[in-house]
Amino acid sequence: MIHALSLTAGQRVVTIHSNTAGVTNWATRYFGRYWKVLPLDGSTAVPGPVVTVMDGDHHVPLSISHTQHAVFAREPIDYTRHPDGTVSAHTLSDPPLVFQYAPAEQHLQISSQRALQATASPGRPTRLATATTRFAREMMRARLIADGWVLLHASAVVFPGGRTLLTLGDSGAGKTTTALTLASAGAALLTNDCCFARPNIDGTLDLLPWPAAAAVGLGLLHALTFTDSARSHLQAGQPPHPTQDQRVTDALTDGRAGAVMSASGRELKAHIWPEQLTRWFGLSLATTGTAAGVLLPRVASSPGAPARVNDDRPSEVTTSVFVASEEERYPDIFGFTEGTNVGTPAARTEVLQHLNRLPRQAVDLGHDQAANTQLLTALTASLVDVGDGRLEGVGRPKLQPPGPAAAPPPQSAPARN
Repeated sequence: MIHALSLTAGQRVVTIHSNTAGVTNWATRYFGRYWKVLPLDGSTAVPGPVVTVMDGDHHVPLSISHTQHAVFAREPIDYTRHPDGTVSAHTLSDPPLVFQYAPAEQHLQISSQRALQATASPGRPTRLATATTRFAREMMRARLIADGWVLLHASAVVFPGGRTLLTLGDSGAGKTTTALTLASAGAALLTNDCCFARPNIDGTLDLLPWPAAAAVGLGLLHALTFTDSARSHLQAGQPPHPTQDQRVTDALTDGRAGAVMSASGRELKAHIWPEQLTRWFGLSLATTGTAAGVLLPRVASSPGAPARVNDDRPSEVTTSVFVASEEERYPDIFGFTEGTNVGTPAARTEVLQHLNRLPRQAVDLGHDQAANTQLLTALTASLVDVGDGRLEGVGRPKLQPPGPAAAPPPQSAPARN
């Protein structure tokens, strides 16, 4: 039996076919909070890119001498681009996953060279399911970029009417702190770290989410009062993200709120799937938005520094807002975008000009979460014009107790033009 579903974002569609329900079920859980996901009859043909995933085709030959090597989301992969344009690849993990891509048909085939063992934790995706979501997302990115979208370093929260506050900055600037603080106060979270943007014909700037796990420090989780919920779900046997460090999982399970550091001094963070943001923490997620204002945060290094507006820092948006290819954890192995992973130069110029026409404010965030919340909600009222800063009209759903994963709610198609 073939299981199939379609993913829709920005009027583009990517289809997934698999002989195992585990792959399509996981794609539904992963994408269904942000993109429109529809089950299909296995024989339905939908125009556009297709990912075919086979679990059980364990006789796929391995190429023993690929010409190129990459690391894709921490997975070492050897691959070859052949003269006819096709690409073959396999992972270096055991058992290997094998890939074949035919660009003329926009068709990616993924299979396991040997039978994959079931995961130890119920609800945790298999490696086939994880690879499927990652590469289906890359195929969608290629189609959106072809339509004029660009990818930004940005978090974003949406208010009634679709008015959206963007938070721009490099890693560590405070994008996650700003977005989750405002989402906890009632806004709908569009994205935690990256989002797509495209100028519309009516002069507005449209936004779409880039589905990805949120990396959140334990201190911020504690300040947002999320740690008790995370602990109860983990203790109930629900799986953590597969890339989350075991030391972070142990700290969450034990209820320890202090930062967890690696041997090199880097903070290790919790990795939260999109559907866990709603099911574990009761946050609302948005599927589209229209840019209405920009914050450029910076987290103060001193614990006693106050949260404040900083008019001494420039508020101009620069080209650093775009995700650079050299920063990518997802190199374009199969040539989906042929190196234009962020967006075309013309699209980047237009988006940058639009961002610099929006109301903007530089802000310093402190270590007092209550003060951060007060400052950010007040700034939102002035930048995005959502009222008096109390974020009225946007509610948080009731938290669900630990238990089997809830199915994503039905969604309407993203609004566009």
